[in-house]
Amino acid sequence: MAHDPYWDLVYEAPEPSYDPQRTAFVIIDLQYLDAHPDGWMGRLCRDQGKPDHLKERFDFIQEILPNVKRVQVACRANGIQVIHVRIGARRYYSRDGSRELRMRQNETPLIPLDAEILDEIAPEGDDIIIDKTSVSAFNSTPVDQILRNLNVNRLWVAGVVTEGCVELFARDALDRGYHVALLTDCCASSTHDSHYNAIERMGDGGQIKMHTSAEMVALTEAAPVAAAA
Repeated sequence: MAHDPYWDLVYEAPEPSYDPQRTAFVIIDLQYLDAHPDGWMGRLCRDQGKPDHLKERFDFIQEILPNVKRVQVACRANGIQVIHVRIGARRYYSRDGSRELRMRQNETPLIPLDAEILDEIAPEGDDIIIDKTSVSAFNSTPVDQILRNLNVNRLWVAGVVTEGCVELFARDALDRGYHVALLTDCCASSTHDSHYNAIERMGDGGQIKMHTSAEMVALTEAAPVAAAA
């Protein structure tokens, strides 16, 4: 495991006390576009004659969806805001988006399905949906203002891909003063190796905390609705 020896010289940042009213569960890019074989990335594979090229990615995402759902249910029951961040351009071929989000769209165009959140974890009730046109949501959305208006200072982060949009969001949030926890079994990448490498890198130094979905569900159950009232 890669380790920066600098972290041996400083204190590990503490986690704040659990407060559901100051916590948000942020789910990154679990939409058809990039997280389902029928979405844009799956069609991109088929259009290039490589139908199984991202099979590990799509299978991996299916593995984490039950974990994401369990955390969603616990959050909604205990006063934690659920936020869905998704890729959502305003112009055809995503011309208003970053280069990473518009490559090959002239050959494999987007369709309305691509913007939809996956059915297994679809938004409910007071869930918030935020559309972005950049890799990190902090660069093209009012997510920072929304979180501060909600008086949120602690983020539980999930989604795809671990070493891409998830990592950039988590690091940007940390840089803005949020307490960030990555739910390691609620994130996925195109390969398991890429995912685990990112987990090790982000966890080094303990600035971004690493937790499982079971740990976070247990935390909400230990201090349930009364704490959120």
